[in-house]
Amino acid sequence: MNQKLITFVEALQIGLNLPCPTHQTERIKLEEGLGRIVSEDIVALEDLPKATHSAMDGFAFALEDLGACVGVACVVYAGMDVSSLELPKGACVKIMTGALLPKGLDLVVPFEEMLEFDDKHAQAPKHKPNQQAFKKGDNVRFQGEDLQKGAILVKKGTRLHMGLLALLASQGVAVIPVFKRLKVGVVSSGDEIVPLGTKALPHQIYDSNALALVALLKDHGYEAQHLGKLGDDLEAQKHAIEGFLDYDVVLSSAGVSVGDKDYFKEALAQMGAKIHYHGVNVKPGKPIMLASLQKQGRSTLVFGLPGNPLSCLLTFLALGLPVLEKQAGSLATLSSVKARLSEPLKLKGDRAHLILGHLDQGIFTPYRNNRYSSGALDALGACQTVALVQGNTEEIEVFFYKRFL
Repeated sequence: MNQKLITFVEALQIGLNLPCPTHQTERIKLEEGLGRIVSEDIVALEDLPKATHSAMDGFAFALEDLGACVGVACVVYAGMDVSSLELPKGACVKIMTGALLPKGLDLVVPFEEMLEFDDKHAQAPKHKPNQQAFKKGDNVRFQGEDLQKGAILVKKGTRLHMGLLALLASQGVAVIPVFKRLKVGVVSSGDEIVPLGTKALPHQIYDSNALALVALLKDHGYEAQHLGKLGDDLEAQKHAIEGFLDYDVVLSSAGVSVGDKDYFKEALAQMGAKIHYHGVNVKPGKPIMLASLQKQGRSTLVFGLPGNPLSCLLTFLALGLPVLEKQAGSLATLSSVKARLSEPLKLKGDRAHLILGHLDQGIFTPYRNNRYSSGALDALGACQTVALVQGNTEEIEVFFYKRFL
């Protein structure tokens, strides 16, 4: 790796500035939408709430009747139609949470705040327990107070999570427009790699990188597939690279450093790939590479990731996943917050560091005071966040909340 290393920020910008594919779309059932990216704005089909209703179990009154003992006209339950209900003047109703508020009534007094009541009569105080006067609208949810019909519920480019699915379901949305998922292949380089289910000899290792990358990709809504192993042979790697064009993105771990059998960059170059960068001034992850293959109208992004497990996963999270998110049509590519280190770290030079740790109330505490190796997978399992630290600064950038752990 003879060329000058680029900075972390430069590498991220190169990836984010690459042209995105023409996104194909499809319509799917809402219940299949978890993790999918919305391909157009989805608007409210009706007001939320759709009708004015009680927010509490209690009695619904007209404001002027507070303090007086009035008759209980009926009991109103959630799901009842009250459009034709005519109440005599000076009457209240016993009402349950979610029940529609009958015409002419202004507020709801919870059972526990009533002066007295039975099935026929009820008396409410004029003041709440905190001595504030009751007013119109107390304990009532009004039609459209949360959302009005036509308001944007979910913006184009949003990745759907449980809360958004619940919101869409509350509007009766049964089918949603989404981008088709990126198809991502994962390979590992190295003759020393053996699959799970076999016995690894002292000179062999299990392929934890591929399993972790596929799991991470699927967790983020991608169609991910393990494509097997690249042997330490230039011609074999070139042959395997021909199949990369069946995928939108391919992630390869190991084979991108300066070892005698690190052929991946050369194999890509001989297959006509454009190398966007190779070598980033970041620890861990210095050998990371980004390239693109094009043939007969097909284009594939290729990330060459380091072989050490922690280096592989952290560099993909920091420099790979944001690029995939943009390529997939997502608005959210990399979110971060500013924080301060719990104690100074002795970091040499101008190199950026990706450091695992815990974030609490704006204070980031590095895992084991940043004393762990680039193969220490226990660190990934024990932590919640990753910090980008450069130089001996107190203010840092923290990102990647615990979704991937």
